[in-house]
Amino acid sequence: MSGTGATPIFIDTGAFYARTDEDDKHHEDASRLFHGIRSDDMSYRPIYTSQAVLSEFATLALYKLGHETASRAVTAIRESSSVNIIPVGKPTFETAAEQFTDYDDQQISFVDHTTSILADERGIEHIFAFDSDFRTLGFSLVPDDMNL
Repeated sequence: MSGTGATPIFIDTGAFYARTDEDDKHHEDASRLFHGIRSDDMSYRPIYTSQAVLSEFATLALYKLGHETASRAVTAIRESSSVNIIPVGKPTFETAAEQFTDYDDQQISFVDHTTSILADERGIEHIFAFDSDFRTLGFSLVPDDMNL
């Protein structure tokens, strides 16, 4: 699962976006956390994200920051040796679709449901995100719930 003393973490769209957009209200926190993780000051390993998250992030960054910034950011994530990008296969997609339907009283994105399934499958309890939907799905938010 993880190395000694390390906590696995799943990075959500909002964390990538906040790190990329200098005007985002969470930019400073996201930059600090990414730096802390990269420098091993914060013991989060292994690091995961998904194809669905990268797709959502690329689209959001394209529309809000432009093609060049979006492309550069996605390339940096894809080329990172520390980020494990998980594909969203048919079983995950189908389970996420069922979960999406079951949470009919919530406004939780389909991508967040896929993240929930992928994180659960890997025993990941911590999501690097800035939206509380992951608490509803049973996860701890980094940085908010960790007092970082």
